[in-house]
Amino acid sequence: MTERELTGRMYELLSPEVNRERGRLYLELFDKHVLRLEMTAAELDSAEVHGQYPAKLLAEKLNIPPQKAKKMDLAIITSRRFIPIEVKIESGSHKGQCDNYLYEAQLYTDKHSLSEPPILYYLTLQGYFPERTSATNTGYGDSGDLAIHQDKIIKVTFRTELLPWLEDCSQHAPKNSYCKDNLLRLLSFVRKITQRTKPQLQVEEIMREFFAALEKRFDENFCRKHRLEFYAGDEQPYHREILKFFFKGHSAPGINFLCTDANGNVINFESDKELLFAVECYNGGENDFRRERTLFADFAIYDNSINNCVCERTDVKRLLDGKNILPQDFIEEYWQKGKKGKKLAGCIGLTELHDAHNNTIDFYDVDKTLRQFRTQEDIARAVDNIMKEIEKLLRRFIYG
Repeated sequence: MTERELTGRMYELLSPEVNRERGRLYLELFDKHVLRLEMTAAELDSAEVHGQYPAKLLAEKLNIPPQKAKKMDLAIITSRRFIPIEVKIESGSHKGQCDNYLYEAQLYTDKHSLSEPPILYYLTLQGYFPERTSATNTGYGDSGDLAIHQDKIIKVTFRTELLPWLEDCSQHAPKNSYCKDNLLRLLSFVRKITQRTKPQLQVEEIMREFFAALEKRFDENFCRKHRLEFYAGDEQPYHREILKFFFKGHSAPGINFLCTDANGNVINFESDKELLFAVECYNGGENDFRRERTLFADFAIYDNSINNCVCERTDVKRLLDGKNILPQDFIEEYWQKGKKGKKLAGCIGLTELHDAHNNTIDFYDVDKTLRQFRTQEDIARAVDNIMKEIEKLLRRFIYG
């Protein structure tokens, strides 16, 4: 199935005009699983779904003939927002493609006085963010360091978002034979291209059990003692990240917490930045990060204005240097490594974690992981040792 065929089938399922029996429901489920915008019933009722939507306002602005306007795969337009959707199975983005689609969405938003800023959804098999040349002005920061503006472009994958949507739709299959066949063909295709090997599925289950056991150890008493607060956002990131861990795009399953001061107040920088503590691993995909895949704990400054971590060493030093928030050597280490050209993706005070035998943990190494965690006891012992290492790190956060 080509990208054009796939997006065509998606359009026919989502459009209330084409799929009169289930289009409105499937659109609601699409918001639930893929967009996660929590649209109201009124907004969903106002929605129009377009396949191969031409960037006509941009073409007009650039004096390009309408018939030559670039076309985005899907567009959902509601009473509140314009949502461009770009779908990639294997191919990458063209130069300026995402920039142009977001520009078109912004022109439409301004013209029709929509209340919400546009966000482009980048749906791929591998979980890649678009190439820098495709999103130079909207997706990436001004510097050469890693600074993806996820308030402008959100990457979603076939396995973590599209497949759950289709499976939910299949629980409400239409009676219309054409629409039903379309749904089942699309579901079968997506299941096929997102299959994992049996050992990889075993490791995924080990990871779920591991992170669930680790999360339980961060109970209310532990968090209060170590100045942490449960992250009041989406579910902990290991749930979705595990599902795309063995694809080529970036994936970092982990557990996040907000850091607080001695009075229990969340540590804020400026108006929109918070200090996070995380325990996570990395699959080595889309390696702008230049860091190892092994399990580690770290601190990070999260910028809510771009839904991403502050990565620039100058910004990290400006926000933390001499403030007695994190140990000064953490800040100096980040600064010095940045001077040497290393990109640490905002990981401050990065500390490698170990199992009960003092071995590092690399879940992407399937054979090693299956040997390392043969039983529930192996997981439990590793978690015991990791919590000791984490407590040692958190004591440094509390006492300097």
